[in-house]
Amino acid sequence: MTVNAWLKARAVELGAALCTAAILIGGLAIGVPFLLDRIPEVFLYSFCCVSAVLLRAAIDLAVRASALALHGIRPAPAPAAVHLEPSNA
Repeated sequence: MTVNAWLKARAVELGAALCTAAILIGGLAIGVPFLLDRIPEVFLYSFCCVSAVLLRAAIDLAVRASALALHGIRPAPAPAAVHLEPSNA
């Protein structure tokens, strides 16, 4: 996945989470009755929606960086072959 494709995918996810949070908080602002009965839950859900997307992006970046770092590590070259001669003892 290219960087631009990854950024577009995360932007779509973040936009959806922000839209959900805005709809919930907007519903509180206009006085939707079933949301007014659950004010703490609405704010908690809005916060969790956005932070879950940000946390997923951070974890995804960490995994990709680890994989890239591990892929970049090359094993040490094998030592030259040692020839043993039989002793005349």
